[in-house]
Order: sequence, then structure tokens, then C-alpha cells
Amino acid sequence: MTTFTRFTELPRELRDQIWSLAIRDDHPGAHIFGQYGTGSRHILSQYGPSFDVAAPSWSRYFESLDENRSDENISTYLVDGGLWTTCHESRCIMEKHFRQSRRQLAPRHLNDRRESFSEKDRFRMAESGYFDGNPLEIVTVFPRRDLFIFQLEDLDKIDWGYLDFGFCGVGHIAIEYDRAWGDGYHTDWVVNRALFNACVEASYTFWFIDRSLKRKSQAPVFEEESDCSWKLNAFYASDRKFLEIKDDGTPMENWEYVGPLENSLYDHLYDSLEFVRGLKDDLIDKSIADGSEAEDPCVIGLLGWAPL
Repeated sequence: MTTFTRFTELPRELRDQIWSLAIRDDHPGAHIFGQYGTGSRHILSQYGPSFDVAAPSWSRYFESLDENRSDENISTYLVDGGLWTTCHESRCIMEKHFRQSRRQLAPRHLNDRRESFSEKDRFRMAESGYFDGNPLEIVTVFPRRDLFIFQLEDLDKIDWGYLDFGFCGVGHIAIEYDRAWGDGYHTDWVVNRALFNACVEASYTFWFIDRSLKRKSQAPVFEEESDCSWKLNAFYASDRKFLEIKDDGTPMENWEYVGPLENSLYDHLYDSLEFVRGLKDDLIDKSIADGSEAEDPCVIGLLGWAPL
């Protein structure tokens, strides 16, 4: 790739347009993080470190959709993260775009927990953090509207009630569905109980991502909701988007199974859907049993994917 050494000689308006084209599109993003372990890189923000969360492991990268490229981190925060450190001009463009310098999300006083902004304002507000260590990697997210994909290793070592990735008020968290949890015939009850407890503690929408479910190319145009946090059903990574799979009894019409096929009589299309349905039923049963029907339950959903 040739370097354009005379970039600074271009008119400022043209340079600003070029920088802006390098910034992510205005869609809900998808950000991938790993579970912290020895040697991992914490994520830090203005609220301090998030002790459960770290940079993702290369061994868990999503499979590349381009056969000529190796697997890589497809997080939205990498689309434009480098602009924070490229030069002073690019950093100013990022600050202007994400309106970082005018935010006041912290409480007014130590004991004053009132918000400085309305929920509608917060939905459109970005926050930034960074992975500790070198090289410097700055992470910019929209906590209320982006999807935070957590590639965990141990379900029991996560405080689900306080899982915020170092940011304030995360609205959508996802983990990847593992077919070993329930293959349509058997259920791993230890895992099921851990995830049930996680859903009980959660105050955010809890998504499960099934890598093996891809939206059919001939399916109707997916109707995306992006006006408010609780309606969101589509999240954009760098090479694909994660889309909600509705439990409407007809997933075969718009989705296809692209995972390994061990048995020609059973294609696993409904595995994750049935698993999520079972978790929802368990939460409803619990709310009835303990008389908490009036409380807002954790919202649970399933995501497949489609290429951009």
C-alpha cells in the first residue's frame, strides 16, 4: 500500500471528509472481549478497570468470511480505533464525531446518583476505554446500543450483576452458544443452572450467538430496529451483522444451518432456539414461584448472522 505523503497539503474540508469516511457507520456495533486470565490485558475506562473482562483471544476469533484472509478480531472498535492515535488531526475528528469532550456522565457529587442526561441522550452517547499494556488500543463504544460479546471460559467466575465492561450502563451482552450445553436430546444441567442464575442477576438484554445459523441469501430484507435500546435486533461487526432469530415457529424459512453435520437426519437448526426457549420458561416459572411477576425479567434472545 502506497503512503500519501502530501495528505496535509489537501484542503482542510477534504481532509475532514477523508477522515470521516474511515469512521464506522452509524449502526449499533458489536464488540468482542475475552475473560480475564493471567497474562490478559484488562479493559480500563474512566470508571476504572473491569476485572472480569480483557482483550479477546486469537484462538476464539470468528472464522473469516474472506478465504484469502486469516481469522481476525471483527470488533467494531477496531474499525476506527487507530484514528485516536494516528495524529492530532484524526484525534480531533474522533472527538468531534463521538462528542467525547462535552460529556458529563459522572454524578454531580459523590452521593448524588442522578443522571446528567436523559435515557434518549445516553442512547446516542459514546464512551472510550483502552486495553492496558502495549500497543495502545483505544476502544470506543455506545454502551446503551452496542452489543458486547463476551467469550468466557468459566461461567462461575463472573459477577453477572455487575458486568459492565468498564463502561456505564451496558444494555446488550452476548455469549456464544455451545452445542454441548444441549444438543436437542440432552442438557448440561450444571451449565443451564449457571446461565439461569446469570439471567436472574442481569439488568441488560442477554443474547446468545449461534455461529452455525446464517440468514439465507434469499430471505426477505431483515427489518432492523434501531430507535431505542430495548427494540434493537441487529448489531454490526466489521464483516458481518448479528441478527435476531425470532421464535415464531418458522426459522427454517429464513435461516440455514452452516455448522458441522454429524447426522444427516438431524441438522441442529433448532438446538440453540430450544435452549433459549427453555431458559425463558425457567425464568417465567421462577417469577411465578416467588411472586415476582411484576418485576421486569431479563430479556433473552438469540442471534444468527449474515455477511455485510
